[in-house]
Parts: sequence; C-alpha cells; structure tokens
Amino acid sequence: MRLLNVGDFNWMTGAESHTANLSLFDIRRKFSHAATRAGWLVVEFSDRAVARAAAPLGLKALGARTADRRFLQVVDELRPDMILLHFADAISNAALIEARKLAPGVKIADINIDPIWALKNQRRLAARKGVADALFVTTAEPSLGHYAGPGAFAAFLPNPVDPAIETARVFETAAPTHDVLFPASDDEPREVGGGKMAPSLATALLAAEVPGLRLLAPGVGDEPQARGAAYFKALSSALMGWSLSRRASVPLYASDRMAHFFGHGLGVRRVRGVEHQRRSGRRPGDGVIHIRDRRQRAPRLPRQRQYRQKPRHRACIAGRRRSDAAGDALRAGTSRRGQGRLCRLSRDQPGAGDGRSHGIDPRLSTECLRGI
Repeated sequence: MRLLNVGDFNWMTGAESHTANLSLFDIRRKFSHAATRAGWLVVEFSDRAVARAAAPLGLKALGARTADRRFLQVVDELRPDMILLHFADAISNAALIEARKLAPGVKIADINIDPIWALKNQRRLAARKGVADALFVTTAEPSLGHYAGPGAFAAFLPNPVDPAIETARVFETAAPTHDVLFPASDDEPREVGGGKMAPSLATALLAAEVPGLRLLAPGVGDEPQARGAAYFKALSSALMGWSLSRRASVPLYASDRMAHFFGHGLGVRRVRGVEHQRRSGRRPGDGVIHIRDRRQRAPRLPRQRQYRQKPRHRACIAGRRRSDAAGDALRAGTSRRGQGRLCRLSRDQPGAGDGRSHGIDPRLSTECLRGI
C-alpha cells in the first residue's frame, strides 16, 4: 500500500524566524511513522513549503498553482492508495479531483486537529466537503457530520501516541524532579467548572493550595515555552501532567498534551465534564484522574513523590499501557488488515448515498476510541 501524506513537514523554506520551528509531536508525523511500521510506502509532501519556495518574496499564497502542479506530479508517479490531508490549504479541490483521475480508487481523508468552534476552522472543514471520502477531527460534537459530503463520513479521532516519539517511562523513575507538569502556549482562559480561568491564575491557585509543590509550567507567565528537546525533558521529569483544555464542555475534546502525558507514562489530571470518561470505558485505577473542582486538585501531591509503592504508580503504569494500546490502534488503522478500523474509507459506510451522510459514524467514533 502507498500513502501520500500531505502537510507541513517543517521543510526549511525561510519562513522560520528565531527557531527551526520543529513540530516533533504533530499528528501528521505520527501517521507517517504508523504507516511505515505497518509496511506501507510513505511519501511526504509539504504543500506550504513548495508554495512558498515557488512564490515571489516567499509568499505561499502566490505559489498555490505550483503546489497543485507539483502535487499532481507526485500523485502521477506514486499512484497512492490513500491521500491524507493535514491543513493542506495550498492544495485546491480541483487538484484533488484530478488526483482521482490519475490514481483511480484512491481514498482521500482530511485530518483536522483544531477546535471546531473556531470560525477559521469551520471554513477549513467546509472547504473539503464533496471531495474527501472521510473527515477525522480531534474535536467532535453532533454538528461535525454536516461537514461530510455525500457518500462521505465524519468521525472523532483521538490524539494518537507514537512509541517513536513518546519514549519516556516516567513511572520507572524513582524520584521525578517535579510533581506536576502544566505546559501552555498562551494565557487564554480555559474552562474550569462553570467558568473560565487563565493558566497563570490556575497555576498560582494550585501553588498556593499545595505548599512545597514542585510545579513545572513552561509557557505560563514569564516561563519560556518548552520546545523540542526541552519539551521531551519536561515530560520525562514530572510525576503528573495537568491537562486544562480550552473547552471542557465540548463532548469530545481535549488538549493533545493528554496524549503526550499518557505516552510518557505520567498520571493525568484534567477537569471533569467531558465525555472521554464514558466513551473510553474508564475503570477505577486507570491513568485518568478527574477533578471535580479546584479543592480536589492535588492536596496530597508532595507525599506522592515516593510513588513507586503508591496507587498513583499503578495508575501511571496503566496510563502508559493504555497509551501503547492507542498506538496499536493507530498502527492497525493504517495496515491492510486494520484498514477497516481507524481509516475505514470505503464507500459502503453508513450515509453513503442513503441520505444519512450528515452525521458522525458511531462505529468509527467508537472504534477510534478503543485503546485510549
């Protein structure tokens, strides 16, 4: 099987400013790894880099035609069985229609990891309606199905883990450097209970409630963000990860940092209220600890530092095992045998030509959640 994976793969084109801007945890990279492990031939195509390199002054919007032409050249030579689109805005729908002619039978899936309540992302979701066979989104609610065209389907996609990326085993560390890791990229308020709270305030309240708490919060306040190797080091140094999503009220939504935490074996704390608990079949002792309100966050964290003999240690191990199972599900979804799970792109899906295409395929949503 041959996969053409289209997205921004950090090709150096001059758009980088003060850093290389590597996106080491991106889902597009994890799909390439999973398909390779499953025995697929994978070709990566960076549409934005091609557009920018061909455009005057490096303005990628002016190089869209070149990106389309180069994309079709790759399709013609590769004849892929599947095309994955990751925010591939430089590739037009007309080029995708032509790609079907060059590679008969090819399946096209659009992968979206941004919140669906953002207007910009809603326009992006609607743009592929009618040209993509499937839409996978890491945020899900009933309205998601409206973005699937005739004969297509939409499904929730949990943020995956990758054994080549999430490599640490924090539960094997006798004395982690920090009790809680809370990384953030901005101070935009997050939903907590019935209101909203900025990360800077949330961390200040937590630190005040738990004297002596060893809190690592890169990107909060004056702390620099953790990128690249610094982020790997942060993930490997903490007992628990605190996931504070922008919206806890959306049925299926959580920060991708949850996958990073689980994958590295951290215990995970997050706000109660989202449906992951019910959908994932949570059992007592797994790696998810739900927080009802601020008073329940971590009153005994300092005493959990020697956690190898504590229940939290078992929770971390369970979280890691479940994250490994999620990686197995991802690999199964990109293999020949498992193509009917994560990447079931056949036309015989519910809604294909029977007037029910405007809905989330419940089987896909359930199967995508297995192993989380």
